[in-house]
Amino acid sequence: MTSGRRTTSIPPPVWSVRSEVKGLWFVSARRLLAKRYGDEILAAVIAAMPPELRDAMAAPLPSEWYPEEALQEALRVVHQVVAMGSADRMLQLLEDCTLVGINHFWRTALRVASAEFSLRALPATWKHMRRGPGVLAVDVAKARGVIRYTRFPYFDDVNYRLLVLGAVGPLLSISTGSPARLKIVDYGATHLTAEADLS
Repeated sequence: MTSGRRTTSIPPPVWSVRSEVKGLWFVSARRLLAKRYGDEILAAVIAAMPPELRDAMAAPLPSEWYPEEALQEALRVVHQVVAMGSADRMLQLLEDCTLVGINHFWRTALRVASAEFSLRALPATWKHMRRGPGVLAVDVAKARGVIRYTRFPYFDDVNYRLLVLGAVGPLLSISTGSPARLKIVDYGATHLTAEADLS
């Protein structure tokens, strides 16, 4: 799952631009947690986050920008409190959160789009959902997609590796109508490469 080969990255520089993520992720996560687990579990997740970051889960706005630390803490807490430390449960939660975030229109559009098209749209989605360091590139050839993240200093955190699988996998599943065949093949402190079998 997230056990791709760990390689050494060039040590990350001190980033001059702060990493931020759109509030849509928090809105989707909050909606999923409240519906599936109830307000008590959602409150426990919010309470376990550092006070200065709680607003991201307590009252998120979909188009607002939130610091990367809020996402990192939300992932950490959900992994501990809701997934109970299980990487498999966390991956399922991230996949379900992605599906909650894809509205009906886009779900319909993805069903008629090819998996290749869905992968090629990832860099634009990345730019829409994030600002700050990080580059995402996709190569598609011969029923194989290669997704490369670079200059993004969070991949030593297992939750970010799970997030890649949990965000990209559902897009491929909707496009192909079958379970995604996606794996991480290499990662380091600032990079990650994943491969998708599109055959």
